[in-house]
Amino acid sequence: MPRPKKFDADLVSDQVLDEFWTNSFSGTSTDDLCQRTGLSRSSLYNAFSNKSGAYRHALDHYGKLKDAQRSPYAEYGSTGREALTALLHDVITGQLAEADRRTCLVLHACVEIGTKEADIAELTRENLAVFEDLICSIVERGQADGSLRNSQPPRELARLVHAVLNGLQVHQRVAETDENTRSTINTVMTLL
Repeated sequence: MPRPKKFDADLVSDQVLDEFWTNSFSGTSTDDLCQRTGLSRSSLYNAFSNKSGAYRHALDHYGKLKDAQRSPYAEYGSTGREALTALLHDVITGQLAEADRRTCLVLHACVEIGTKEADIAELTRENLAVFEDLICSIVERGQADGSLRNSQPPRELARLVHAVLNGLQVHQRVAETDENTRSTINTVMTLL
């Protein structure tokens, strides 16, 4: 009979997420995870199987947290334009609030791991798709209420907005100010 878990799963999930988000997949060792969580190596392996399993768990946990944080934007404000503008600015504001200006963990995974680990790549694609779906629903709302006048298919516009936002998040890691980033967001909004 397996022994029951004797740790706070939510707390450990947050700690594993933060360790990978701060130090990357390759920069985090199993020992780092044990030290950060206070779990023994055997408890860590029982919980996640291996380091890749812990990273998959962190990506999944991150996706759920971000989805819960971002989903209210689907109904935010009085127009789709207002909702999309707020979402884009708030993503950048959230990044600037971090001392290290950390960007999206999913972007980290795309750049660092890519397709080297198929299951992580699939989870990354799923996370990206959820955010793109949210952007698409906001674009559809904006087209329906007339606040977004570009008649291109909403999915194509959502992909454009998502790609620009991803690039801006990477750029914002080293930018001296957020002036150019915010100006770019405003330019994107004029295209819609």
